[in-house]
Amino acid sequence: MLERTMVFVDTSYLLASFYNSWETGARAQLEIDLPEVVAVLGTMIENQIKQPIHRQFWYDGIPDTGPHRYQRALRTCDGVQLRAGQLIEWGERRTQKAVDTRLVADLVLAGVRGTCSDIVLVSGDADMIPGVQEAVNAGVRVHLYGFGWDSMSSALRHACDSTTIFDPREDFADCMQLQVLEGPLPPVVRTKPIGDAEPIDVDGTTNFGDVKPHFPARPGEPSVEKPRETDDDCLSEGERDELAQDPAPAQPSTPSPALLAQQAAKTTTDESPSESSPAEPAEEEDSAKEDQESRPIPSPSMMAPRRKLRSRYVPLPNEVWASAGFQTPFEVGQQYASWWYDNAATLEQRDSAHLFSGGGLPPEIDRPLLQFACETLHEYTLTETQRVSLRDGFHSGIRGVLINLGRRTD
Repeated sequence: MLERTMVFVDTSYLLASFYNSWETGARAQLEIDLPEVVAVLGTMIENQIKQPIHRQFWYDGIPDTGPHRYQRALRTCDGVQLRAGQLIEWGERRTQKAVDTRLVADLVLAGVRGTCSDIVLVSGDADMIPGVQEAVNAGVRVHLYGFGWDSMSSALRHACDSTTIFDPREDFADCMQLQVLEGPLPPVVRTKPIGDAEPIDVDGTTNFGDVKPHFPARPGEPSVEKPRETDDDCLSEGERDELAQDPAPAQPSTPSPALLAQQAAKTTTDESPSESSPAEPAEEEDSAKEDQESRPIPSPSMMAPRRKLRSRYVPLPNEVWASAGFQTPFEVGQQYASWWYDNAATLEQRDSAHLFSGGGLPPEIDRPLLQFACETLHEYTLTETQRVSLRDGFHSGIRGVLINLGRRTD
């Protein structure tokens, strides 16, 4: 058996983990540099296992329309083989065929043939367990790499020799970039800035630094920069003096001769572009270049905020209970009930806490309870038996809290 490492990557799992680490609004602006991901991942593996990497195998399904940009990028990477299956699409649903089975088959063959001593599996799918078990039985060390405990099957983790958890936003920060979408700036400025945005000015406008708005010049006139053009700017000096001497309020009136002349000249120019002089296209190109150079830089508030890693209703396991040994779902439910009443419950929920000592739980309590249990028990999902035991533990914990409160009152 050769002392070297082979890497097997579930491409759809990796890309989904990268996109899910950002807010929904930022995912459309996210661009992932997969060749850089390949290089960073290879460096991490070599530093941890202390062995050279023989080859990286990336598994993904190719649609009928052909490979997408990420798959084309993988084909250009040295030392990387794209093992492709089929991506079937009907409507909004998508499913991969011959992708997971190909990965499992390669795991089994690598273990049976003894082509390597270590295998790094980047996946969280429980379908990989048969291939992992056969490779381990053949004497190969299998190392599982993933992106969060809640994205990996607990049975898959137990079948591997080691587990390593990465944070895409931290460990692969140089591989992701937000591409700001081009287009007009939003007409309404946020009244309250988000966490990573600059504070809003007093006058309600967004500060773009030294960039000044540019207005294209009319044909035959020099380029000027001014905040806004009104109809008064088209009047002559005599008409302006008459308007300044007349204190009466402005009323609808016929446009001035100067304004009519300019409108007629503009209409004639728009309707007969072929009669314009050859110098006008050059002036328009220069004006377009100046507009592009002076385009305001988008404010950070246009980008989606950094995703919060957890809700305030889902504490860390060590924030609730510090204990050693095995914990049952019933005990986890009791622990969460005590923490929830003291830290997360509102006044109304505390007044009606006796309603939570039995029966069904509302979604605003049940969902964080299930998420906390998955993190505490290191489970990807809970069985129906575990969920029933967990909720029974929450009911018992609420009853215990109310009994203690009654004793304090007495």
